Amino acid sequence: MPDQVIPASPRYGTRLGHWFFYIVLKWFGPIPAYIILAFVVPYYVFVLKRPRREAGYYLKRMFPEDSGFRRALRTYQYIYHLGLSLIDQAAIGILGRDKFDIDFVDREKLYELSKSEKGIVLLTSHVGNWQTSMAVVDDMEKPVNFLLRLEDHVADRYFFNLSGNDKSIKIIDPTTFMGGLIQVTQVLQRGETVSIMGDRAWGARTMAYQFLGEQALFPVTPYHLVTANGSDLVILLTARTGKLAFKIEYVHFSYGDMDLKGKTKEEKIQYLLGKYVEILEAWVKKYPYMWFNFFDFWDLNKEKYEAQTI
Repeated sequence: MPDQVIPASPRYGTRLGHWFFYIVLKWFGPIPAYIILAFVVPYYVFVLKRPRREAGYYLKRMFPEDSGFRRALRTYQYIYHLGLSLIDQAAIGILGRDKFDIDFVDREKLYELSKSEKGIVLLTSHVGNWQTSMAVVDDMEKPVNFLLRLEDHVADRYFFNLSGNDKSIKIIDPTTFMGGLIQVTQVLQRGETVSIMGDRAWGARTMAYQFLGEQALFPVTPYHLVTANGSDLVILLTARTGKLAFKIEYVHFSYGDMDLKGKTKEEKIQYLLGKYVEILEAWVKKYPYMWFNFFDFWDLNKEKYEAQTI
């Protein structure tokens, strides 16, 4: 797949704007920040064209019957939920996760699985607030390694800086030699966990799969790692369920228990990708304003595209 063009600064909001909200969070808490956000979002929806266009890539597939005023209303809801996610992301780092109600019924299953020697490929997505799920990994038995470019995602960098989880969380840069795959393989062989985005390619190899009615390109690196190392595959999905409340869903695929006998490497990868896409599609249909991937995910012929995500 062609290289992606990744911006060096957040598209939605300036650094000054982000710090303004961080100050509000620190001194007054998240509720005032939510209220201020409601008055900021109309600027992005009704004044700027680019946010409407980028939100439309997804909204027109999720709500194909919409047009005119209804599409504008959905765009407002969509970008407002993006803003809520950014505020919540910062709030967890600033205020601590104890201020939030995080419903993660399978927490102990994940912690127990982290003791395995096979390693875990932890597949996250830009649904809800994936950083919410990361707020619980500091209790895991072994370190969690993120395949992530923090310098390109200011909000993500602030989350990790503010959360202070520098002992249990490590970053692997996908722009290093072979996309960081050597480092990733080494940590899996040590029985550690590697967290990878399932809906972002980072210029790596992709495979087309049906998603929301059209073929879309998904990265295959996570499934290559699972098949090559015999690691467990865990999908974590998050959703904002209310004021200061989140839900985390855990789906575990044990490599040894999956019916992959007799399949070629490509067939194994396609099988695992199909499982992920099926789960992701069901989740975004259940929480339609919580998948934040602001690029034309379905354009299979685009030579270069900008991956706009939180």
